[in-house]
Amino acid sequence: MLTTGYIGRSISSSDLVPGDVYEVSDPSLGQFPADSLLLSGDCIVNESMLTGEAVPVSKTPATDATLQKLDLGASTLTPETAKHALFCGTKIIRARRPQEDQDGEAVALAMVVRTGFNTTKGALVRTMLFPKPSGFKFYRDSFRYISVMACIAMIGFTVSLVNFIRLRLEWHLIVIRALDLITIVVPPALPATLTIGTSFALARLKSKQIFCISPQRVNVGGKLNLMCFDKTGTLTEEGLDIQGVRVVTRADKQFTDLLAHPDDLVDRNTDTDSNDHVDTRTALLYTMATCHSLRMVDNEPVGDPLELKMFEFTGWTYEEGNLGGGNADDEEQGNLRPSVARPPAGTSTLANGVGQQNVSGPFRPVNLFSRSTDINQVPFELGVLKAFEFVSHLRRASVVVRTFGRSSGDIYVKGAPECMREICKPESCKSYRAANIVSSL
Repeated sequence: MLTTGYIGRSISSSDLVPGDVYEVSDPSLGQFPADSLLLSGDCIVNESMLTGEAVPVSKTPATDATLQKLDLGASTLTPETAKHALFCGTKIIRARRPQEDQDGEAVALAMVVRTGFNTTKGALVRTMLFPKPSGFKFYRDSFRYISVMACIAMIGFTVSLVNFIRLRLEWHLIVIRALDLITIVVPPALPATLTIGTSFALARLKSKQIFCISPQRVNVGGKLNLMCFDKTGTLTEEGLDIQGVRVVTRADKQFTDLLAHPDDLVDRNTDTDSNDHVDTRTALLYTMATCHSLRMVDNEPVGDPLELKMFEFTGWTYEEGNLGGGNADDEEQGNLRPSVARPPAGTSTLANGVGQQNVSGPFRPVNLFSRSTDINQVPFELGVLKAFEFVSHLRRASVVVRTFGRSSGDIYVKGAPECMREICKPESCKSYRAANIVSSL
């Protein structure tokens, strides 16, 4: 049972039709009853039953551009649309009401777009119940060979039959001799021979602890020249940990020694000759603390295991806001509360006193990142004004961050080495290979 959002009554999920609007933030709703588009609020869902990945996925409300690109006739949704799609059968980890609601009466709403076997889950079930016939080239070629040989045998049978009749042989002798030619060209024992060969192959595989539930695959496996494996599981399995990081120095463009503790990234040396070195380390620390897609559930960060370990390495704390990814309109930014990253307790000065400023002049922070009222003792906080989550075709993610007490912001980006090389100044990375721009794990 679920509650429909437009009239506020509960109905059975089997009665839903495309176009219905229902409440997602209902505590009794544990999983989505149909493929839907999120209209308001935000959600964190577990899509492992569809993708096999148990990493929580954040969903943001759909925009007008999303609705224009939505193609319900397509078998799959585009990555841009999938950010706002709630797939049938996926579990709800957290569903929040719209944060801009002041009266506390608004609810998170979603609109049904697909039901039954038309959903992504339904298509998966339909594929399992009614699998498409799989044809292998080996068997197609085998039947072609037998067909060609059968044609040759029929030609020989016809010629032999005419000659035997012309020689006026007995009919039983004509039939036997003519059929002999067919059995010679196409052996009747050929299918049995193939089956016996497959049986022996299965027995040999079983002795090596290799089990095959489909004997037809044995012949196909014998023709393989190249096998590819998806190794992303090595980065998403439990037990991942960070040994340390290496920072590139701007002077010689070489990696430093392994920095195994986050305090090594906070260099309080005020020597101006080391400013570049300090900025590089500080930028890495700030990137690790802010450039991620973690979400807070029951006061615990959840998300990609690699990003989770990266953030835990910094020792910082994180307070989630209601940014809603990179889809919010600029004119709505004033109603949004940014996510805030804070250093460990007792850390008041970082990177040559950045964040420990006496704020004066035309810019005065209006409690954007902190509730502190004493502007002479500004706590160090990094507010994530806008987050652009990882996009597969761009191969990078980025955030717009502002330090509390500053009028300007910074952009921190992380991504694939070859992608980062393309957006960097050529002179800054010409002396080392892009393949080496990685953190040591």
